[in-house]
Amino acid sequence: MTPDSSNSPAETVPLPNPAILPTIKSPADVKNLPEDQLEGLAAEVRDTLINSLSNTGGHLGPNLGVVELSIALHRVFNTPDDKFVFDVAHQGYVHKMLTGRADKIDTIRQYKGLNGFLLRTESEHDCYGAGHAGTALSAALGMAAARDQKKEDTHVVAVAGDAAFTCGPTLEALNNIAETTKRFIVVLNDNEWSIDKNVGAIAK
Repeated sequence: MTPDSSNSPAETVPLPNPAILPTIKSPADVKNLPEDQLEGLAAEVRDTLINSLSNTGGHLGPNLGVVELSIALHRVFNTPDDKFVFDVAHQGYVHKMLTGRADKIDTIRQYKGLNGFLLRTESEHDCYGAGHAGTALSAALGMAAARDQKKEDTHVVAVAGDAAFTCGPTLEALNNIAETTKRFIVVLNDNEWSIDKNVGAIAK
């Protein structure tokens, strides 16, 4: 008879010859990576997330869904000068990994470990620390307006899921963007899902 292991912690499965992710210490390393290695980087990021979060818990699904998106953002833009505002911020684990925190991802949501959301005091690449839905576009619009006032030449990118577009602050921001700034980037992660299946007229 085998002992009952249903309550034992999940075992960490070793990654098969990780070669790329350990070399990513900053977004500059993502930019310098040859294009033919990007698919391998994405695979290693996913393997690392699955291995780590199976032990610590955390937001696995939302982060598996933004691996290529996060890599692409860091290939195109230049944080911390450019700003990424993630809504709800629980899909920011990949961003953390690409900004020098990959070796600490197994500490996420643990005592003295990485925060489960983005946190300004944790990294200069985290420009906004909210952990609730519907705030990204409003916050990013404020940052864009401040940038324009200071006559800076940087980008502000709001990354939002379709569920965030049902929130009042999001609708308010959408209504004000054209009157407030001439350069504002919104990436819509349209996965047709929130905490549960989306409902209502906007979702339809």
